[in-house]
Amino acid sequence: MTTHTSKKILILYATAGSGHKKAAEAIFHEAKSRYQDIHTADVVKYMPFLVRKIYSDGYTFVISHLPWLWAIMYRLSDSHRLSWVNVRLRRFMDVMACGPFVRFLLEENPDIIISTQFLASEIAAYAKIKKGLKARIITVVTDYGVHNFWVNPGTDLYCAAAPSTKDILMKKGISGSQIVVTGIPLDEKFLHVDEPAAIHRKLGTKEGLFTVLVATGGIGIGPIADIADKLKDDAQLLVVCGHNKKLYRTLVDMKHPHIMAFGFVDNMQELMRISDIMVTKAGGLSVTEALNMTLPMILFCLLPGQETINANAMEALGAGKIVSGLGGIEKEVLDFKKNTQKLNAFRAACRALARPRSSEDIVNLID
Repeated sequence: MTTHTSKKILILYATAGSGHKKAAEAIFHEAKSRYQDIHTADVVKYMPFLVRKIYSDGYTFVISHLPWLWAIMYRLSDSHRLSWVNVRLRRFMDVMACGPFVRFLLEENPDIIISTQFLASEIAAYAKIKKGLKARIITVVTDYGVHNFWVNPGTDLYCAAAPSTKDILMKKGISGSQIVVTGIPLDEKFLHVDEPAAIHRKLGTKEGLFTVLVATGGIGIGPIADIADKLKDDAQLLVVCGHNKKLYRTLVDMKHPHIMAFGFVDNMQELMRISDIMVTKAGGLSVTEALNMTLPMILFCLLPGQETINANAMEALGAGKIVSGLGGIEKEVLDFKKNTQKLNAFRAACRALARPRSSEDIVNLID
């Protein structure tokens, strides 16, 4: 493959949740074989210390303990009637918080900026409009819905997760010629996964058992231990706890032969490969990974706003089911276990929605 040396490329993300960073890394790994002058940057690292703590830790605290507050914040900030207030307020806050990042962008002076997070996109667009940055800005929307914060004057191109995402962008005033449906960037390791038998041997899991993957992001949010206790006699459970050490210890202490607990993992593709269904929240990247692994989703504990939109899209397209409460989860798991025809129909829907070459398609937009 030809290596290009003339373009300087900067891939931006923000460490509020893990999905934006993973998407940026997927693009970086795809692009580095073609471009020599390519770098990544985390906008959060350029914030003042207090703002950085509020932005990253505050996000985690609110979604874990005050989801109702997040719902209010999301709806108000996405309100068309309040758009003029939101635009001015967010511009003021962004400039106050991210002055060092603007200076960084101007010093780096890249030819191409690819951003996987709305704040990074917004600051780049501000630097372009107000400070003379010349870069071409490509924003990769990493959810199936689109909050107003993703839409910024100065952005040259939007990469949409699905045709429905493109429709939402157009309703928000973006020209169809500025939108390409690429899917959400996917790490290459999801394209080359071992056969289930080899993974079972590697992990020590049992073949032939109906297997449920339970994963709710890096912070292990939701009543995961209760779910495991409810399902332990009906399925083999692979539970990803992320950074939630308390949850991990609780599951290990159960000492049940059908429960296998994991901390933070980098082999999600293997866990998905040997699973029949996945019980999960509806983060954009998690949903995308499941689609590409043809893994039907039971969606619960949804964060108001983007996760609810992602989940509704998956349910409407036949790739997932939204449930509430432990009873609902148990009922749906058992239904998938007993109904092979239903399971295969959901797998087919996932396969139809998958976009395994998303990272490649995004990098192709650089030239």
